Amino acid sequence: MATVMEMPKLSDTMSEGSVARWLKKEGDKVSAGIPVIEIDTDKATMEYECPASGTLLKILVGDGQKCPLQAPIAVIGKPDEKWEEVLEKYNAKKGGASASSETKKEVPKASSAASAPSASSSKSSASVSDLNVKASPLAKKIAADKGIDLKAIQGSGPNGRIVQRDLDQAPSSGSSASSFAFAANAEVEKIPHTNMRKTIARRLAESVNTAPHFFLTVNINMTNLLAWRKDAVAKLPENEKFSVNDLVIFLTARALKRHPDVNSSWQDDYVAKYRDVHMSVAVALPNGLMTPVVRHADKLTVVQIAQETKRLVKLAKDGKLQPNDYAGGTFSVSNLGMAGIESFTAIINPPQAAILAVGSTVPTPVVLPNGTIGVEQRMKVTLSCDHRVIDGAVGAEFLKTLRQFFEDPVSALFLG
Repeated sequence: MATVMEMPKLSDTMSEGSVARWLKKEGDKVSAGIPVIEIDTDKATMEYECPASGTLLKILVGDGQKCPLQAPIAVIGKPDEKWEEVLEKYNAKKGGASASSETKKEVPKASSAASAPSASSSKSSASVSDLNVKASPLAKKIAADKGIDLKAIQGSGPNGRIVQRDLDQAPSSGSSASSFAFAANAEVEKIPHTNMRKTIARRLAESVNTAPHFFLTVNINMTNLLAWRKDAVAKLPENEKFSVNDLVIFLTARALKRHPDVNSSWQDDYVAKYRDVHMSVAVALPNGLMTPVVRHADKLTVVQIAQETKRLVKLAKDGKLQPNDYAGGTFSVSNLGMAGIESFTAIINPPQAAILAVGSTVPTPVVLPNGTIGVEQRMKVTLSCDHRVIDGAVGAEFLKTLRQFFEDPVSALFLG
């Protein structure tokens, strides 16, 4: 029996998918459960298994193309089956005969594979200003999203039908004349948004606009901790060595165990106070930022944290993180110290209530207890707090404990 393969939802925040590359080509035999495609989600590039066995009759969404969730991306069936007939039956079942006839006309074009409407996109397209305008379902959805008046567009498709390419240069209702004048007079390289970058933009804008941020900074004497780490690492085998960042995660997790109010999040009807510490660790990637999660960080040794962090960072850089690797964090750490940044503030990773921004350790002149001037290895850390959950005194007490743990690491072993 023929199967229409749809764009899957591979993360909770995914709103559309993009084909990174097909692992098979048209005419190849495929097997259920075997990866057949790599999909760019808002989080990572992930392999997706074939839903059925048979022959890959038709690829509807090519490498690098995007489409809505649940939109058809390929047809799988017997070698002698007509993919057009399979797709027509699929569309008739999903959205009626009119939708299927439009899809049948559009699919052979290279850019129209994404125009087959999903159940969710057809609903949004119906809200476009004039339903009598001839336009493809994808064009209607783009127009609705951008606020474009379809009645002002000249269609270049069959019988004057408006298609996706007609909307590429059309101004949206929110665009200003000055912005278009600037674009016309400047050399511009247009870099399309990736799903990851769009999600980062949406979530961080949501965080800033929803969570009232405030910031607390402490300056920590790292002299004892660095000396202890140097001595410990020298005695360990290569696969057990740990970095300063691993120590930051280890000590922060233990401080959160003592201050569970910071290990919390704001929900609509309650504050969720987490019993477990799942540490989100910011990892910079060429096209964005990922926060894979070190689970139960408060129960791990620093060596175990180092090994798990290395594993997650490698997966992130290889684009092979799975949803379970980056979902469910309760607190975040962002370390720019290795980039030479001495101090910064970070935006909270929703729905978490706080994030710790870690700067570099630098030799700093200080007044010693005996009144003389000395030099200490100092590091600034800044806690960004969601004031709906964390009050100033609560954040200050957490940082007081954290500084104690950094300056006297042995005290972190006693959590009474």
